[in-house]
Amino acid sequence: MKSEALDITIESRSGSVWLLLSGRFHNEQVPNIREKITGLIDDGNKVIVVDLENVTEVNDGVVPMFLGLLNLMKGKHGDLKFVFRSPVVTSSFAPYRNIFSVYPDAQSLASSGIFSTMRRRGILMSRKTGVRLSRPVAIVLLAAIIGWFLTLAFVIHLQSRTLRAQEEDLHRLNEWKHATVMEVEQLRERLRPMEQLGLLRDSLPE
Repeated sequence: MKSEALDITIESRSGSVWLLLSGRFHNEQVPNIREKITGLIDDGNKVIVVDLENVTEVNDGVVPMFLGLLNLMKGKHGDLKFVFRSPVVTSSFAPYRNIFSVYPDAQSLASSGIFSTMRRRGILMSRKTGVRLSRPVAIVLLAAIIGWFLTLAFVIHLQSRTLRAQEEDLHRLNEWKHATVMEVEQLRERLRPMEQLGLLRDSLPE
């Protein structure tokens, strides 16, 4: 029977439960695997890792089953993770690659702390493309950058307007000073003859 073609091993590793599956994963095994994982979730396990690297065939009902289990796990504030890099399993999960947490091997999973957090926030890392942002994160980041530039432009505009006002005040003060000096010189010239005739007791200050 096809249902006997899938080998299942359950292990406990570093606070998480691992399901290691190998063989052909047919739809006939879906109820059995769903029951096992649901039981593990009901037992209070918060992190369940499903290793599918040795699975050689995946039927069309397998991935939808894992989608339902992932929703169940998220509803209990847990996480369902997957380990595989085989082309067979990768092609089956490809339409949902942004939904599942997938790691190529156990070592990558163990050292994925910060990258896992970044991925949940919409930042994806790639050796070929560097950092790629999901559309919602890119929109938020773009809006923040635009807002920052608009704020900076507004501050510069206010400072420029203040500087222009100060320059205008300084120019008016210089004009007033110049006009005052001219008036004083004119008064001095008018009073000089009277000073020369001795009509003024004190000479005008220089």
